Amino acid sequence: MESLPETNGPAFLTRRGWRDQMAIPAIALGCALWLTPCGEARAGMSDRIVAVVEAGIVSDKPVKPKVITASDVEELARPTLTRIRKEGGEVDPEKVRRRVLEELIQRVLREQKAEQMGVVVEDKDVDAVMRQVEQNNHLPPGALPAALAKQGIELEGYRQGLRDQLMKGRLINKVIRPLVSVSPEEIQVVHRASQGAEGPREVRLGQILLAVDNTASAARIEEKAKLAQQLTAQLREGASLATLAGQHSDDPSGIEGGEIGWFKQGELMPEMEAAVFALKPGEVAEPIRTAQGFHILVMMEKRQAQSKGPSGAELTKVRARHILIKVPAGSGAAEEKQALEKIQKIRQELVDGADFAAMARQHSQDDTAAEGGDLKWFGHGMMVAPFEEAAFQLRPRELSQPVRTPFGWHLIVVDDKKSLAPDSLEARGKELEERVMEAKLQARYNQWLRDIRLRAFVEYR
Repeated sequence: MESLPETNGPAFLTRRGWRDQMAIPAIALGCALWLTPCGEARAGMSDRIVAVVEAGIVSDKPVKPKVITASDVEELARPTLTRIRKEGGEVDPEKVRRRVLEELIQRVLREQKAEQMGVVVEDKDVDAVMRQVEQNNHLPPGALPAALAKQGIELEGYRQGLRDQLMKGRLINKVIRPLVSVSPEEIQVVHRASQGAEGPREVRLGQILLAVDNTASAARIEEKAKLAQQLTAQLREGASLATLAGQHSDDPSGIEGGEIGWFKQGELMPEMEAAVFALKPGEVAEPIRTAQGFHILVMMEKRQAQSKGPSGAELTKVRARHILIKVPAGSGAAEEKQALEKIQKIRQELVDGADFAAMARQHSQDDTAAEGGDLKWFGHGMMVAPFEEAAFQLRPRELSQPVRTPFGWHLIVVDDKKSLAPDSLEARGKELEERVMEAKLQARYNQWLRDIRLRAFVEYR
């Protein structure tokens, strides 16, 4: 096994729901080493305190200030400094440490805000994701730590990375998602842009972000604009992205070398979309101004987007209903048996003539219960695998046998099926809506974090 893929896990019924919880592409095995604890746990060491952080929260549930120590900063800065030096770039260690300190401050503020809002990630949540990773990679239960060790990945660092991503996703769902929507017109624009002889494309990008908050003076904005032009020129002359991002970027990716991953059309902010997809590999776009600041984007690689599912899978969509009897993570054999017996009893009542929608409203433990279990239309790749496999094998009005997913036991009935042209707006509409939504959620989340930072009290020492 060379590497393990992304960690899709049991957050909601739909696969999209899991991506919502994670909010950005799910964390892969090799991406969790940079997280390190800070705060009270470090304060007991013979270590210099470099910052005391307190979110500016007005509520009846105050949070305790937390400290960041010199060793916290050094531990997170070390890989960045090592990477830059290996590439032979000129590095200002203090500039890197300042960037790292700001990243640590941001993490502490987010944790404090989450604590105040009652958003928590427990060990059992991380355990559930790790079990799903094992299932996705055909590993026996409990084999993931050994697989990580073979790749040189420390278990606690990996778990902390998953915890961080889960926390981010839950904050986005609670704070950001209710404020964001995608219009049919936006979906149509992305669909038109993705058409063409080459088919849908995706790009791998590097970025340097020079953040500019909405209170910045004209002089400060001009200063950032000039720096953006200078960094763009340096990149075009062959300077290392990792070197420049590690010392200048206000995005968390800066301390990881500046790479921000693969994006399909529609997954970037509109201000970036046209400029980025016009680039050739190796080219650097002119600085792009958004509400976040100035983005310097490097086209690292371009390819045709991978299709989802088996050949022709996107040609079929189904409209289905379901009834869910939950089996919480960590349940024992008795709870499992009880849930199965309940779903079997419900199925027998349906076979005897009970109305599915009425039974869903009465018994289902899913959010769709009030709508008679209606999941609306969906295509391949939108549901967890066991549910999807069962649903697409059913004929209209046929009742499934009990289906086990990470959420519990389901009964499924398909109301209708239809075939679509694979590249039509109807076939791809949901996928494109998800892309646009992800871009909006990420941008709004970043703005939310900056707003928290502006209101925070930070004492530097």
